[in-house]
Amino acid sequence: MKARPWLALGVLLWLAFGLAYYYAFHRPFTPQFAVQLARAGRDLLCTGLLFSAAGALGTRLLGALDAAPLARLAVRAALGLGMLSFLYLLLGSSIGTQAWVAWAALAIVLGLLRRSLASWWQDAASLATLWAASGRLGRLLAGLCALIFAGALLVALAPPLAFDALVYHLSLPKLYIANGQVGYLSEIMYWGFPQVVHMLMTWAAALGATQGAVVAWGMGLLAALGLLGQLSQQLSARAAWVALAALLSGASLVTALSSAYVDWPGLLMGWGVLFFLELWLRQRQARWALWAGVLCGLAFGSKYTAGIYAPLGGLVFVLAGKPDWRALLRYLAAALLCAAPWLLRNALATGNPFYPLLLPGGEMDAIRLGYYQGFAAQGNWLDALLLPFRATWLGIEGGHIGNAAGYETSLGPLLLLFGLLALLPAGVPAAAHSLKRSSVIVALGGLFVWALAGRLTGHLIRSHLYFSLFPAFATLAAFGFEKAQSLRLGAVRVGRLAAASTLLALALSALGSSLGLVQRGVLDWWSGALDDQAYSQRNLGLYALVMPALPEDGRTLMLWETRGWACLPNCEPDEIIDRWPHDLQVSGSPAAVLARWRAEGYAYVLYYRLGAQFVYADPQHFHTFNLQVVEDTLGSLPVVENFNEDYVLYRLQP
Repeated sequence: MKARPWLALGVLLWLAFGLAYYYAFHRPFTPQFAVQLARAGRDLLCTGLLFSAAGALGTRLLGALDAAPLARLAVRAALGLGMLSFLYLLLGSSIGTQAWVAWAALAIVLGLLRRSLASWWQDAASLATLWAASGRLGRLLAGLCALIFAGALLVALAPPLAFDALVYHLSLPKLYIANGQVGYLSEIMYWGFPQVVHMLMTWAAALGATQGAVVAWGMGLLAALGLLGQLSQQLSARAAWVALAALLSGASLVTALSSAYVDWPGLLMGWGVLFFLELWLRQRQARWALWAGVLCGLAFGSKYTAGIYAPLGGLVFVLAGKPDWRALLRYLAAALLCAAPWLLRNALATGNPFYPLLLPGGEMDAIRLGYYQGFAAQGNWLDALLLPFRATWLGIEGGHIGNAAGYETSLGPLLLLFGLLALLPAGVPAAAHSLKRSSVIVALGGLFVWALAGRLTGHLIRSHLYFSLFPAFATLAAFGFEKAQSLRLGAVRVGRLAAASTLLALALSALGSSLGLVQRGVLDWWSGALDDQAYSQRNLGLYALVMPALPEDGRTLMLWETRGWACLPNCEPDEIIDRWPHDLQVSGSPAAVLARWRAEGYAYVLYYRLGAQFVYADPQHFHTFNLQVVEDTLGSLPVVENFNEDYVLYRLQP
């Protein structure tokens, strides 16, 4: 048949017109869903490009690395992400946070490292090998883990809800973008915490990503892949999946995947330290001690308390048969070098390298420091002696039970159940001796420091502060599971019961996280049935209505409301709920407090009455103040809007 281009073109046009016309009246999804899907695609693209640049950079820096492909992929990306955070700290502080800076820097990194990028991505193909070696139990656990990670990604891509994310994790990047510069933010004292993760969130936001929580989710995925790769090579694929299941059987770590918190990033960097410590124990090469120190510094850069790896890693070098002092010095020097940018930044801005802790400086004078750090130790000596048991059984996400109120974290049962089994005398594969040794030193030393710190102040008993140690706990859980496989009680195979226990714990965790998607309306948001405002209002209540209603013609000072993300940069949150008692103590009288606020340029005061009443009713855990004096003082101001008596907006300027 003779070719007829005009006829072919006509057929194509007919098909295009017919489909477009039909679906214009028979839409398979709402426009809201299309917008949200496009926004999610943009977030994943921006974050994925940033992670790809990190992987390429880590590949170039580390060079040849004899390790399991998934472990190699994870540790290279972890190192690269840390280095990119330093790069963006420099760029954002000097040139700015404009989009062109973010895209230009990313393009240069990817362009220069394009060959390393291809090498880094090739390691991801080993997931298929892991799947093939996992067996029935491993594949069931893998499916449940994938369900948990997928659900967490759906939440991470939705509008933020997590408390600390609204207080500072997402507020800091938002302010950096709004200000056009990475610099000192006096209004949020949490600015002083190390910001490896926040620099990456800011870079992603400058590229166009809407939800910075995807960065933390991605770092959690890397931590999981690294743990799986290392343990599948040195123990077994089944044991590797059990280790990950032990982490994900706890509600807190599952929630942290989607919350924009720094828990999983700290866990990733902590795993990276263990990875290089194990390599050093096995090969005794100087470069592994150096890279272990770098990851230790990056762990500190993710969370202050992850600095615990400095002494714990040092113990590995000291207890390694014959102590290697040179390796120890390399380790500590590299750790200090990579921690130094955050300490130096704090010292230059506030005079206190550990701002906002330990010493007065910046906005944290002696009064505020006393409010924040003066949290009495909770519980009793049993909390120190029986720490693993009490933290596991009494710890509840955001909950309080008797004397165990401070744990505030649900860890799941498997870390404790299998971790203790690692102490059984059954043999360990020769290839895994160094891994077990380093994990035991870090786990036992970490528990000792955790227990001691918890007796010094109530803040430091909280389990989530030590998530960087959990790769060591999960590794020991894998060893314990393996040791249980050879045990029998008559005809009963203990290993099968251990496998069933693992499946049960992980299935319950997956069920809980899946039900949470329904209860919070995450699926309704994805379907387009809820827009951003309705979704936030469903989960955050009146707060979601109040924040958009705040005036834009002047700054609003918030009292007893810590979550400022939704109204920044036109508001200043009461981030450690100390604004009223602090200013009253400094100024001397309620009238002087109002005069102080006017002089500081605030136009409005938002009074969160429910928050004030909650704090007032719990003098054991919060500072004391006279609620009636607060009510009378604010009552002298004209009311702009009353939000159901829970929030009241007052005009401060005459």
